[in-house]
Formats: sequence, structure tokens, C-alpha cells
Amino acid sequence: MKHFNLEDLKAEINIRGVHAKTLVNHKNTTIKNLLLKKGESIPTHQVPVDVTFFVLEGKGQITIDDESYPVKANDIVLCPPNVPMSVKADDESPLSFLNIKTPGI
Repeated sequence: MKHFNLEDLKAEINIRGVHAKTLVNHKNTTIKNLLLKKGESIPTHQVPVDVTFFVLEGKGQITIDDESYPVKANDIVLCPPNVPMSVKADDESPLSFLNIKTPGI
């Protein structure tokens, strides 16, 4: 059992060049809190696992394959394995979201 507060976790720059806080990282799942500054984006990429995006704060756009979704707090977007995805924060708003990968990678 482990208890912590998201605000207490240290953000590090991830492989895509954005700030990320790791909540869980093991073979069953990987959960990270990604923090995009105003206008910042994660370029199109794909991973071999299911990805769930859960928006915590801000506004932006999540693109899965060829479909774009405007997102805000409490929105959820699902992405199946091996499908192109990208994320962009609005120019007027930072974007904070959980990136949940199952199984973990």
C-alpha cells in the first residue's frame, strides 16, 4: 500500500519532451500525469498498449487516428493499441491529464 499526493510528486521531462509525474510504473499499468504548457503539444506517435487519457485541468485537443476531440476537465478519451495519437494544449490554457497505459510499458 502506498499513499501520496499528486502535488508532492516531482515532474521530470519525459521522452516526448514534456513534464511528467509518474504515479504508477509496473508491468500491469503505467500512470503518468502529463503537464503541457499553453500551446505545447505531444507529436503524433503510437504505442503497443491501450491508452486512457483522463483530463484533470485545462483545455486542449486529443487526436486519435484521424479524429480530434476538444477536451476539458473530467473528459476521458480512449486509444486502442498501435493507433496514432497526439495531444495539444489550447493556446490560452495549460493542460494536465493522466495518461494510463495498460498493460504498463
